[in-house]
Amino acid sequence: LWSAVGDPTRRQLLDLLLAAGDSTATALSEHLPVTRQAVAKHLAVLDRVGLVHGVAEGRERRYRVDDEQL
Repeated sequence: LWSAVGDPTRRQLLDLLLAAGDSTATALSEHLPVTRQAVAKHLAVLDRVGLVHGVAEGRERRYRVDDEQL
């Protein structure tokens, strides 16, 4: 868990998700200096440790922070 939030990009993703409520990798990548694919990989790490949960929505996944785990 701590190694997942130790990455500055992942912390930024958590901040963006907390502010937005939920979002997709594409929308989040517009606010970061990394590609959508990199954002998706970071979100997968956060999902694996339970800090965010992704739900399929069409061709993308919509991610939301798990407040209890955070």
